[in-house]
Amino acid sequence: MKLFKQQYYWGYFAIGLSIVITLALWLGSMWYYDAWYEDQFKYVAKIGSMPATLCMCWALILATRLQPINKFFGGLDKAYQAHQDVGKAAFGLIFLHPIFLAMHLLPDWSAFGSYLWFSADVVRNTGLVALTLLVGLVVISIWPPVKYHIWKQTHNLFGLVLLLVVYHGIQGHGEIMRFPLLRAWFTLWVVAGLGCYVYMRVLYRFFGPIYQYRVAEVRELDDITEVYLEPVGRRMPQRAAQFLYVSFEAEAVSRELHPYTVSSAPEATRLRLSVKALGDWSRKMTELKPGDRARVWGPYGEFGNHLWQQPERDAVLIAGGIGITPFLSMLSSDAFMQRRQGKTYLIYSVAKADEALYHAEIEGLDLEKLDSIHVPHHSDAEGLLDAKLLCEKVGNLPEKCFLLCGPAALMSSVEEELLEAKVPLERIFKEDFNLV
Repeated sequence: MKLFKQQYYWGYFAIGLSIVITLALWLGSMWYYDAWYEDQFKYVAKIGSMPATLCMCWALILATRLQPINKFFGGLDKAYQAHQDVGKAAFGLIFLHPIFLAMHLLPDWSAFGSYLWFSADVVRNTGLVALTLLVGLVVISIWPPVKYHIWKQTHNLFGLVLLLVVYHGIQGHGEIMRFPLLRAWFTLWVVAGLGCYVYMRVLYRFFGPIYQYRVAEVRELDDITEVYLEPVGRRMPQRAAQFLYVSFEAEAVSRELHPYTVSSAPEATRLRLSVKALGDWSRKMTELKPGDRARVWGPYGEFGNHLWQQPERDAVLIAGGIGITPFLSMLSSDAFMQRRQGKTYLIYSVAKADEALYHAEIEGLDLEKLDSIHVPHHSDAEGLLDAKLLCEKVGNLPEKCFLLCGPAALMSSVEEELLEAKVPLERIFKEDFNLV
């Protein structure tokens, strides 16, 4: 149970439980009304369609950034990972529906193929359109070359897929429409899913956790742009290591929302965003001017809470490249660090020494007073971080907790090394930057 609590698998458990309830309501209704299928393949088809529809609803719910959902899944980054996972599950399951509905036509492959193509049957056509649209959107979502703004716009169409699926189900007069309990259950989920979709695509920009800021200063630090924001009116309350979504009203960049970790302390009068130039939008942030207005949504993230909730335990903070940003927020926060009783080790991992752009800032902090130690790591000279090297730098590993932030490959590799070194999974925490 501790593992479930600490690593936030309860969210996945809830998703799985909802699917089990769905299948139980379906089979229970079939039994109650004595409405069993003569075509045995149809059972597999329904096992594909019903959980897939539920997963679509979950995907829309998980994209809302609502705090209760985030906490249940362990933070917005984890909720978005679950969003991606249930989207992939829906993508895989939905194929079972048309394929196994057509299985009774075999071995007549011509009839089988015709069933899976458009025809005069409006209901079947609607399902095929929904399937085609879902396939296209998923391919775009996982295709690396697609630019962010294109990906973002196509992502907005997932609600249309659910609407088509609902229309297909209503017009088909299948089990969901015939069995009252099953109909009520799916109505609840569809209303929740579409309601969340409308909230995110229409209402969020006006009614989300929004704060007004303006650009106070812009600094360039090699390939990182530091944007300092000052509040216009009330400040956004935040904890160390949290992130936000920001949209600028400026000539330099479009008004897209982008997520960035706050690299300044919660006590600071200005928010600092440290943005690595990874695309056209982030590169143009150097052209922002003082006075440009910014709208900020947030804060989000539970990353810092892992350290806050166990102040007595020695902690190792492992940052790869721009992954240093949440740790800058932690280490520069007096309120956060003075709560610490255990020793805190920061391992700032870069390929070469000159890539550690925040080395001087870290050295300028009074880490000794806070019982903290900065341990630089240069992979070109020392090799990749492994359990042996970590043990040399920080001592015995299993008794410490570890916070990882950086490239996915680094986090996965270090996590695997820590697990092999007998560090319990519930003491390894990762911050995922792959947000939507």
